[in-house]
Amino acid sequence: MPLADVQGTFAFYLQPRLEPPRPPGEDSGDDAVAPPIPIAPADRLDSWVPRFAQMAAEVVGGDRPASQLVRWTTKDVSSELRYRASLTARSGAYDPGTGRNQPLRPRVQRSHVYKVSDDIGEANVTVQFGDGFRALALRFERRGANWICTVLNFGLYD
Repeated sequence: MPLADVQGTFAFYLQPRLEPPRPPGEDSGDDAVAPPIPIAPADRLDSWVPRFAQMAAEVVGGDRPASQLVRWTTKDVSSELRYRASLTARSGAYDPGTGRNQPLRPRVQRSHVYKVSDDIGEANVTVQFGDGFRALALRFERRGANWICTVLNFGLYD
């Protein structure tokens, strides 16, 4: 039995769409293109740093894969995060980035951002890991419209 164009109770239209989707609320011509969304907006470094630090702490703790931070880090920072995640995983006998491995998710307690220049920002962040705290020192550099983490240092566990 051949398939009809419209099938079933819900009457799904089974023909493929060949035109690209339009942004909602856009009624302009075919040259309308959605504006690009910056990865980490250049004017929002103060609000971006705690979010990034939270994600980095989750990577090191094994709750998040390091590949999720690749677009916001340099190769050196990304490889350092993968290395730290593998050390944590070996100590706990699990695979890094496969889900909840810590009894408590790390939590950013405080962060302070200092703008060295228009294109460079440095931050220190205090993260609570269970009963202890760790300090993170971060350096971000503007690359186009985005901030990229170029340095990430973890302090001693206290």
